[in-house]
Amino acid sequence: MHKANLVAITEVRNLPPDILPFVSFRAEVEGRELSQDELVAVLVIDTTTSYIPVFLRDPPSMEALDEMLSRQDARLTSEARDALSRHLGPK
Repeated sequence: MHKANLVAITEVRNLPPDILPFVSFRAEVEGRELSQDELVAVLVIDTTTSYIPVFLRDPPSMEALDEMLSRQDARLTSEARDALSRHLGPK
């Protein structure tokens, strides 16, 4: 099982150019209109450059995020879980 680490919780306007395509793609898949002031958490799978954006406006529950990560053979680190728990719904 791979570890999913939290890279940042920030507005889209503050994302580095190499992460922005992952966020744009996720927004398109979810049918979201991406705005520059949208708050997003960015996770990265250990030892990869695979970024997983989590939109914090109408966020998923912690359980839904855990399920999505498990399909990718990953789980949140305890530090990432603690930070995200303030923004996501209950487990």
